[in-house]
Amino acid sequence: MVGGGDKLAPATFSAGTAAIYIFNLIVGTGALALPNAFAQAGWGLGTGLLVVLAVFSYITASWVVESMAACNGIKNIEQSINSHKIDEDMNDQDEEDKTSRNFFEEPDDDDSAYLVKTDLTGQVNVATYGATEGITAGQPVCNLARQLELAEMADILFNNVGRVCLSLCMVAYLFGDLAIYCTAVAKSLRDVSCTYNPMSKNSSTSNSSITNSSTLQLSDPCWDGTPLTRSDAYRMYVAVFLLLLGPFAFFNVSKTKYLQIFTTAMRWTAFITMVTLSIMRILDTSATHGNPPIANFSTAPTVFGVSVYAFMCHHSIPSLVSPIKNKSSVATIFATDYILIALFYLILAFTGIFAFPVVPDLYTLVFKPDQGAGSSLPMEIADYFLALFPVFTLSTNFPIIAITLKKNLETIITNIPFFSTMSPMSRKLVFPLVAIVIPALVALGTEDLGILVTITGAYAGAGIQYVIPCCLVFLARKRLNKLETDLNMTLHNPLASAFKHSGFVILVLSWSVLAVGLVTANFIIKAVK
Repeated sequence: MVGGGDKLAPATFSAGTAAIYIFNLIVGTGALALPNAFAQAGWGLGTGLLVVLAVFSYITASWVVESMAACNGIKNIEQSINSHKIDEDMNDQDEEDKTSRNFFEEPDDDDSAYLVKTDLTGQVNVATYGATEGITAGQPVCNLARQLELAEMADILFNNVGRVCLSLCMVAYLFGDLAIYCTAVAKSLRDVSCTYNPMSKNSSTSNSSITNSSTLQLSDPCWDGTPLTRSDAYRMYVAVFLLLLGPFAFFNVSKTKYLQIFTTAMRWTAFITMVTLSIMRILDTSATHGNPPIANFSTAPTVFGVSVYAFMCHHSIPSLVSPIKNKSSVATIFATDYILIALFYLILAFTGIFAFPVVPDLYTLVFKPDQGAGSSLPMEIADYFLALFPVFTLSTNFPIIAITLKKNLETIITNIPFFSTMSPMSRKLVFPLVAIVIPALVALGTEDLGILVTITGAYAGAGIQYVIPCCLVFLARKRLNKLETDLNMTLHNPLASAFKHSGFVILVLSWSVLAVGLVTANFIIKAVK
């Protein structure tokens, strides 16, 4: 876990700016796998599951915010208690000095001396007397003054086992993320650059690119007259991607403001173009359209894994909510964003599954330029831009996530006594290599992006999005209740979630166990077949 000291909230921004940041964080790679998941599960079942998962994701997001405010309150109280104890010890020392100097003097006859002693004896808990002094004034005890990341909240609320589980869950998710990035980039480059088309001579319709994409095999040549197969080309692009971007993991870089603006502009240009082209195809009566089923329950687990991945933002919530100027609007901001994102996902998925008869696991590949279609120049530019869109955006994010994974790995491994004596040079070489080589090996082993997204979302994603927020909010509430009893005062959390009943925690945990079980069963059934 990458932790550190207490971080005060950075410069503030408005609720509208916060809503845009949260929207941009959530809508990412996972959205590109949704149309394929809807095509498999059916538009009715896909819609129902997406809405349910959006609601559960919003609930757990509100619990992360509540837990962060509660942990701030816990730290405020503990620091105040410790500060009071120091002052109390100093006062006791002063009293001892006075007593030693006045050892032979008669006690003061003034009754006020005894009144003070009586007031302090048996009526006030000395350990916590004055502990809340200065806390109740001004802002509430539970607030978002400090930016506490998930790892820091775990340090406050979890035991050692819980902290290790959180770290492993984060590492597994980051590994999956990087494997998805490697696969998506290499697959996009392979499908755009490989020009072999076994049906080009016999097909002149506008649908040939769709048909060809679905009929090409990994053993087919990448280019006419060359022994290099499509599978070889894919692995070659994985290696090139690793060689070009892998070295960045050995350094420390951060996502700059301008890089964020670039990726955001690219993302929304691509999404708007995809929806527009899909609608144009739906309106084109000469094109072959998709006819997805209403529901196919055998593929429902795929929608679960992809949707969890598509709504993932919980690990970044602390850095998003801390700078918000009006903290009371956090719940409204998240609710608005989740509604808009769910609607956007439905629009993207519906236009895709009804526009195209076959939807690939990486949606941008459905727009792959068709060499013999004779499209107009603007249409070819749009097709190339969409097909290469994952290459541009994911390549900028890969080094940042690789560095985050490297730091997490170093923290976990070096906390083990056997590895705690690793030299600085060994750490600089080993952990970056592990962070980039393992995802590359996974990408070399499979190019099925749907499986990678499903596994990452259903297992590590469910842990981060469901299990960890449930544990955090349960333990935070329990800790605050204990402090209320010890201090004999009410500790109000103004950022408490609307879903306060413990039954919601049980519901979310039960849902996550059921869904993960279905995903696992689905993988086992497919393996047996």
